[in-house]
Amino acid sequence: MSRTNRASTNKQRHLLTVALASFGLCNSWTVWAADAPAAQDAPAAASAEAAPTSAAHELDAVQVTGNRRVQSIQKYAGTIQSFSGDDLTKLGINTDFRNLQAVVPGLQITRQEGKYEIFLRGIGAADSDFSSDPSVATYYNGIYLPRPRSIGPMFFDVDRIEVNKGPQGTVRGRNATGGSINVISKRPELGVTSGGLKVGAGNHDFTTAEGVLNLPIGETFALRAALFDEERSSYIKNGYPSSLFAGEGPGALDNQAARLSMLWEPNDKFSAYVMLDKVSERGTGDPGLFAERGLAAGYDIDDLSDPFRQYFRTQGKTSNDIEGVAGTFTYAFNDAVSVEFNTSYRKYEFDNRNASREWQLGPVYPGSEREAYHNPERLAWYDTFYQSDKSSSTINELRFFGDTGKLIWSAGLFNYEEKYDYTSWDVGNGYFGDCDWWRPGTVCGWQDGLGGENRGDDSKVESNAVYGDFSFAATDSLRLIGGVRYTRDKKTARESNVKYQFVIPEELFQQFTGQPINTATNPYTTGLVLGSPGFQLAPPGRRGGGDPSVCTGWSPAELRCGPGANSLDYFLGGIQNFGAQDNWAQFLTRNRDQIDVIVRSDFPGGKSVDVYEDSYVDWRVGFEYDLNPQVMLYGTVSTGTRSGGINRPLLLNDGSALAPTFEPEELTSYEAGIKGDYLWGETPVRLNASVFYYDYQNKVLQNLIDVPAPTPTNPNATSRQVFNDNAANASVLGLELEGRVGLPHGFNLGYNFTYLDATFDDSKVLDTRSGGLGLIVPLDGNRLPNTSKYNANLSLSQTIDIGHGALNSFDWTINLTYRSDYYLTAFNSRGFGLDAAGNVIEIPLADMPFNNGSNPAAGGGPANGMAMRDDVGGFTTVNVSAGLNFGEDSQFRIDGFVSNLTDEVYSGKGFVNNATNIRYLNTPRMYGIRFSSQF
Repeated sequence: MSRTNRASTNKQRHLLTVALASFGLCNSWTVWAADAPAAQDAPAAASAEAAPTSAAHELDAVQVTGNRRVQSIQKYAGTIQSFSGDDLTKLGINTDFRNLQAVVPGLQITRQEGKYEIFLRGIGAADSDFSSDPSVATYYNGIYLPRPRSIGPMFFDVDRIEVNKGPQGTVRGRNATGGSINVISKRPELGVTSGGLKVGAGNHDFTTAEGVLNLPIGETFALRAALFDEERSSYIKNGYPSSLFAGEGPGALDNQAARLSMLWEPNDKFSAYVMLDKVSERGTGDPGLFAERGLAAGYDIDDLSDPFRQYFRTQGKTSNDIEGVAGTFTYAFNDAVSVEFNTSYRKYEFDNRNASREWQLGPVYPGSEREAYHNPERLAWYDTFYQSDKSSSTINELRFFGDTGKLIWSAGLFNYEEKYDYTSWDVGNGYFGDCDWWRPGTVCGWQDGLGGENRGDDSKVESNAVYGDFSFAATDSLRLIGGVRYTRDKKTARESNVKYQFVIPEELFQQFTGQPINTATNPYTTGLVLGSPGFQLAPPGRRGGGDPSVCTGWSPAELRCGPGANSLDYFLGGIQNFGAQDNWAQFLTRNRDQIDVIVRSDFPGGKSVDVYEDSYVDWRVGFEYDLNPQVMLYGTVSTGTRSGGINRPLLLNDGSALAPTFEPEELTSYEAGIKGDYLWGETPVRLNASVFYYDYQNKVLQNLIDVPAPTPTNPNATSRQVFNDNAANASVLGLELEGRVGLPHGFNLGYNFTYLDATFDDSKVLDTRSGGLGLIVPLDGNRLPNTSKYNANLSLSQTIDIGHGALNSFDWTINLTYRSDYYLTAFNSRGFGLDAAGNVIEIPLADMPFNNGSNPAAGGGPANGMAMRDDVGGFTTVNVSAGLNFGEDSQFRIDGFVSNLTDEVYSGKGFVNNATNIRYLNTPRMYGIRFSSQF
């Protein structure tokens, strides 16, 4: 049997097994629940306050707003998880957005150079182009955040966080295929003067402080102010001794945030809620590490004695400034009709300089020392990757809604507009080498790493939508639900690309530095310095130098240049500040009449303007059926669309252009489930079960592809570019079991198990690991990236009433999360090659050629195909916390926490091609103590 047929047959068997097991289990529990007394008929109301401490306590009725109205989580037709601010603290989530994955099985959140990437139930997006929408939408108080970089530290003074799984769009904001995460801050309270203070400290010099003040002004108006601060030193140690490098490693942070919210309710019909927030994020960055040479030598991440001991030459730096204002204005005409207007303006300016690393040299592993010192002259280099972007967006939404008793309905108009600018540039020392092929007696320098200087100025996104949704009570027990959404998107990319060649008479170097160049090194050592501390690119949207004169041709006779500014001045216009040790500017300006600066581009004329426009319809239908007051059955069919976008204009050898745009991803979800609260003897038990199937079409895969860029010295040279392609289809079969158990003696057990069989179907893609071979390989049966088949979470907590003097209670929580193995790319560590007849065949990964190039870190020998491994083994993480509550009203608390107790290290993201394997790791064990007070 073929791999494809076998995968399809196995999935059908799994579907039958899962469905029978789930509904068999649910049916037995339904009978059990039917025999149990109704909640309102339970003896003595079973109140937690009246029960003895040894008795089981009731389960809280969690309220959620997944349907844009407050309802019990047990009456929501879908899968949603909700966590209060106290939950985040006790479960060890604290203030790190990534830690949310520790309590939501099937959720993965990674951070790449300041940007969050979110996957949920196998659905996510790794592409980070401005025109690429996230598959999992993020909301702040119900208002859409278009850019993950605008999230910032939000987990302070939080009311709750809701994670909604499955397609979204008919009830709120922006459409999404994978789900949504809604961070809901605490609103001002009318008529209540209150506040709080929280301070803490931990390992890696961690400190945190949070202050909150709620101030009523009259009976109808209130203000709430919240301030937040956190600092932490780097947890990454340098493999080079401090005598070579005394700076701080990546991972350090220094963040501040402030939030001011206002609530005005002059009567029972009108409400106005306005929130302003400002965030400052500073740190040493969070770049990935080059894992390829360690992998080829046989050392995976979990084989290393200390994965956080890595080689780097300079300290990184990152900054992000976020500002926002948002408002929600609601007016109720009557119970049947209300209107709500949501509006927001949000902007951020992000700037990042990665810590400089030697190409392909990452963690310290046995034998790495001979590579780390293979080219000692490069230890003083400052070359690294710079990127900056800024965004300003407005969201406006007008929504009508109401409840007639039998019909709950909503309908709205949605508008989102964004202006976006960016720059990215891998700035090196010049990569100087012989240039006699251009003109005898010259040396050429190059500034073309990672595609050269790339900018986007005044790119724009606009999305408009109209939607409606309803729930109709056909009988006392049966409700029919449905919704539809029409969306129209327009995205305009205005981008530029330039690459620089400097043709320099060789004698100029010695005249400038007093020393001859060293031609024995690769590249030449010239004495020129660029990128030292203080170096900064011209910000996005504010570049000087006019328009470049873009050239074609690779010899003086063939050179053809278009109109434009002086190329040397244009190069200098891309740099705002030179560093303290930099001497490039002096060298170039002093010798400007003798140095030729040649500008080339991937784009005709150096610039490109591309437009993407499309429209699409999403919908959902379903039902809710109450078997009894405690148990509900539901079923839904819904669709979700992730908007398409724009590729860079790229040409192949034959002059043909690659697709300038990529199309929308489309997902259809089928889900059936049961939710119930039961009594097992005297023990309350909550069990929610759902079975779901996703049909995922036109999935976008982001690849680094090699575009021909021949030179006289290397006719086979290529330029590596990012390309998004609708190359795959997939399906996801899943089962989710979730609930809680209220145990005697103050114990509470929460659990969630998620099974995901997420595989590619009918998919053939370009294998970007195959280099110039350009292999088109099958993915059928491969698992979707970043998706574990088995995911589980258990949390056990206990509250012990003490009541001795000022000491009121003691509580503790243990949270355990398990993920089975997964892959970081679509290739699943499979190798491909060609047989004698030129047909694509599967081969051992180790036999795939790896591009070592002129790697200066190759002192340990060339790496093999194992450098491109993308598999990650299963792991278990544990968070624990414990605290004492004291004071007359438990207004004081002291607690301690440990996140990642067993110090697990794993790769959350991988960027793999035939020359790199960049991994982004989780954070190591963190622990600390906190004190908080409330009034």
